[in-house]
Amino acid sequence: MIFQTLDDKKECVGIYCGNELYFDEKEFPNNLTATWGFVEHLRGKKIEYASLYLEGKKIEESIPEYLRDDWDDVTNKLAAFQRSLVLSRVDLQDNCIYDLVPRRFLIDMCEVKNEITKYILDNQKKPERYDFSLQVCQLLDSISNEPLRINKRKVRSYLSTAEKSQLSNLENAPPYIKYNQFGTITGRLTTKKGSFPILTLKKSLRDIVEPRNDYFLEMDFNGAEARVMLGLLGIPQPEYDIHEFHSDKVFGGKLSRDKVKQSFFAWLYGSRSALVSDEGKVLSKFYEKDKILSEFWDGTNIKTTYKREIKNVDAHHALNYVVQSTAADLTLLQSLKIDHLLRSKGCKTRIACIIHDAVVLDFHKDDEPLMNSIKKLMESTKFGSFKINVSKGKNLGNLKDIK
Repeated sequence: MIFQTLDDKKECVGIYCGNELYFDEKEFPNNLTATWGFVEHLRGKKIEYASLYLEGKKIEESIPEYLRDDWDDVTNKLAAFQRSLVLSRVDLQDNCIYDLVPRRFLIDMCEVKNEITKYILDNQKKPERYDFSLQVCQLLDSISNEPLRINKRKVRSYLSTAEKSQLSNLENAPPYIKYNQFGTITGRLTTKKGSFPILTLKKSLRDIVEPRNDYFLEMDFNGAEARVMLGLLGIPQPEYDIHEFHSDKVFGGKLSRDKVKQSFFAWLYGSRSALVSDEGKVLSKFYEKDKILSEFWDGTNIKTTYKREIKNVDAHHALNYVVQSTAADLTLLQSLKIDHLLRSKGCKTRIACIIHDAVVLDFHKDDEPLMNSIKKLMESTKFGSFKINVSKGKNLGNLKDIK
């Protein structure tokens, strides 16, 4: 039976099903099969999620003409309700939307979403990556439901500095990270409108974010893109810094680490001058670009080792997209492994956020016996053992490397 959830906040439990609204999980019908999107109280239930069938495509592009007017009508009404609530200074994060809008509107909106859900499930092919996408969706939803601790005193103290432009928005930003897992074609996460801007927050301002447990523990790959390329080519992973490795083994010690790092990223991201430079020619020879492309790019479309498909890619961007998308999916996969360990052990530690190639844990000292196991999970990949950098601190802006 198709149904709809009424709010995506974990404390706001409610569904619409069979012309009825239910607000007690014990009263939910036991034959629920499909809905539009995942919410926390559905974890562990065998439900199909129509939104994941679209893999980020706009809903308007995927529904028939006869449903568009109804969809436009309910979305416009919902937006109007939300605007009026904002003007009335009602905190939407602290209230359930079903307590703030008319019951008749809820029913009308859910009926339209039921029709759309049925249409998508009947007419869209289930994506090959559906199970992985669902697991990522569940992880990101969990992160979005845990408020960040923002030191407002620090925010106010920085308002007189050169960072004032971003801080003026941060002062009233909701302390929740709302990721969009389909925000880029390569799979790198973005944040939704109204989210705390964790991915674009300047490093000089990150100390306003503090842990709810004892400290932050950050783990990030040492040279994720380069190590992915080594893995795709079957070259063993170096146990030390990837840019020192490039300096030693690729350039014979003739270039400094900083010069090597700069040259590698300029070459990988497709700088035309870098591709024809002496350094670029050396990197192209070592990394056998054509060997990677022949396996994952057919001249038009990319399909990575993690089954991510990217359409209509030209030769100039192909290598970059293969490597960046593979590294992005690898980071998400490692995050899922860590999240599973924490949940299975009943830990107080949780994943606070994912920032590009880094996983940040809000760490509780009771879980320190598991720290080595968490580190091993992060560094163990299908491409070999990746060196990772580990740091900890009392806020996100002052993390110190630890052994």
